[in-house]
Amino acid sequence: MNKHQHEANLYDKVFKENIDAVIENFIKKILKIEVEKAEKITFKLQRTREREADFLKKITNKKGENFILHLEYQTHNEPEMVNRMLDYCSLLLHKYHLPIEQYVLYLGKDKPTMPTKLKYKNLQFHYHIIDIKQIDYQNFINSESPEEILLAILANFKGDNTETVVRKIVSRLEQTVNLSLESEKIFQQLLILGRLRNLENQIQIIMNVISKYLDIKDDFLYKQGEEEGVEKGIEKGMEKGMEKIILNFLMNSKLTVEQIAEYAGVSLTYVIAIKQKNNL
Repeated sequence: MNKHQHEANLYDKVFKENIDAVIENFIKKILKIEVEKAEKITFKLQRTREREADFLKKITNKKGENFILHLEYQTHNEPEMVNRMLDYCSLLLHKYHLPIEQYVLYLGKDKPTMPTKLKYKNLQFHYHIIDIKQIDYQNFINSESPEEILLAILANFKGDNTETVVRKIVSRLEQTVNLSLESEKIFQQLLILGRLRNLENQIQIIMNVISKYLDIKDDFLYKQGEEEGVEKGIEKGMEKGMEKIILNFLMNSKLTVEQIAEYAGVSLTYVIAIKQKNNL
């Protein structure tokens, strides 16, 4: 698997896990569509090698107008994207006989350069590209939904200090997630998105927070450390928390040991040792 495909799979996993929690506000804030009713559509497009659309819903807006809303997530510039979107559009029109509103949510690091229009003698077609890097992070950070706050890490920091923004995002997530597996999942997703955005200097901020949500205080090393001094106990607990993070990646993701080491900011030897210790 090449680097582009690997990044695409990670983004897809994060976005598809969270889309239901964020899409209502995203449609309203970013697409400027006032939704009265939304009906989910499950539709495999056979002519496009059975590829499923990333997001499809039948929308009724406040004016009573009906249309199909189609979103795709894209992590790199795909030269054939306009043809792919045309394929989707044609098949959806054939099935539903409704207007189609199509958007590509571009999540890549580079500037989007994909053609959005086709114009021939007997055919005109276009779709819209939304570059998440151009959206003000404030659109997401003040949400009460942790899944929506998560998107702030990919958005435009508007010249604000990067570390300050990352700390704001972490703080808002701490205020909104429950102290449960949900919080562990959200912060691990933040870690992945932070790595993909190359926020290397801020990753430790995220790692420290993840560790707090892994039941460190109930860990044997933490309790043992209490007898040796609180500070030393916390240090041992944090180390154990890191091990749990890596173990979680090993057991619940398809990442290679090299990729886990990269995203966790630890050595490859350390990841391999944890893998061997747990007979994985």
